Amino acid sequence: MLKTAVVNLGCPKNEVDAEKLVYLLLKNNFQLLAEPDEAEVIIVNTCAFIQPAVEEAVDTILYLAGFKKEGCCRLLVVTGCLPQRYGAAIGQEIPEIDLLFGTADFHKIPTAIKKFLANPGQDKTSCEIGPLNYGELHSVPQQISPPLAYSYLKIAEGCDNRCSYCMIPSIKGPQQSVPLEILVAQAQQMVTAGVREINLVAQDITAYGNDLVENTQLNDLLKALSRIPSLGRLRLLYAYPHRISAELIELIAKESKICNYIDIPIQHISDTILASMGRHDRALDIRRTLETIKNRVPDIYLRSTVIVGFPGESEDDFKKLLNFIEEGFFAYLGAFAYWPEEGSRAAKFPQQIPQDLKEERLQAILDIQQSLTEKRLRAEIGQTRKVLIEGLSQESDLLLQGRTAFQAPEIDGLTYITEGDAEPGSIVDVEIHDCHEFDLFARIK
Repeated sequence: MLKTAVVNLGCPKNEVDAEKLVYLLLKNNFQLLAEPDEAEVIIVNTCAFIQPAVEEAVDTILYLAGFKKEGCCRLLVVTGCLPQRYGAAIGQEIPEIDLLFGTADFHKIPTAIKKFLANPGQDKTSCEIGPLNYGELHSVPQQISPPLAYSYLKIAEGCDNRCSYCMIPSIKGPQQSVPLEILVAQAQQMVTAGVREINLVAQDITAYGNDLVENTQLNDLLKALSRIPSLGRLRLLYAYPHRISAELIELIAKESKICNYIDIPIQHISDTILASMGRHDRALDIRRTLETIKNRVPDIYLRSTVIVGFPGESEDDFKKLLNFIEEGFFAYLGAFAYWPEEGSRAAKFPQQIPQDLKEERLQAILDIQQSLTEKRLRAEIGQTRKVLIEGLSQESDLLLQGRTAFQAPEIDGLTYITEGDAEPGSIVDVEIHDCHEFDLFARIK
């Protein structure tokens, strides 16, 4: 049994791929280690969405390559977006890499490793990057990683939106939705393993099913998943405004298993910038969608993402965005300074914004949103909420930690249990008695 470590970088969608890869490795009798220092085989699942992610991936690979000289590593494997984007050039730049696989090829890794080790003496990186067909990966189960209380379910690969700043369509290809029956079976497997909360992810979950011949839509999937008996809750991440239908809003309002929470990346509110970004939405459409959601589901928590300093963003464009954020539509917000990604259309646009001005605008957005988030969380003090218990806190083993329905994993803070006890995976009533920045403190009732 080859001692193997999988190092995962990037977003929850990458986490799903890593869990599927772990399942395949275990099925093929590999021994999985938590750390790479004693591993004979090290596999890095990479992100290459923007240059900082590329740099992180390269730095991680170089660090792990050191285990080939001062460790047990016999084989260094790199998979995911980095090789898909740059191909064999990665192996030329980092010769310590033995095997390269694209985003749709990681199911080949176990067999390729055994074949490579059975034929020692190869001094050239082997590169296996095939067509972007994810069909063979759809039905591979996930080896759920702790905490078991929640997991991610990737409902589609690729993207058809073609935003001018984004490299995802060129890396991942056009959207390929996972058939409904496969997703329901995977969700059922997760629940059987102990998962209580499933977070739906894709580049655009609201485009789910547009490429399927059955014309299955997101609403159909949500209804099917909601019928799984022991599933506690469903969360919607990365829903695009122009595809949020009245039927979807109504389903969120009526179905108790669907969290009153949606992640809606608007990116901007200036029509000029939205058009330059290649977005399908305009300010009036975004506002109408958000107001419709708020009117139908008054207690909903909305998260969004915005980009500041996009090429051509005038002071007036920025003020429109700042004023819109200040209106308080969003309980949570991710804000980023525009990065001119090599190969994207926007990188060649004129009127690139100076970095210091981008950072100044970013800080202004973050300051306003922080005060809005703190105000929304303070309003929770004294309220009774249901919390999904994840286990002992990473901050203190004297406290339990969990999340309310309006706290998405890894991004929205935690609820710390200061009084009472509960089993991991249970959903319990708590009384919120304090908050600090993004975190809540509660007593089990």
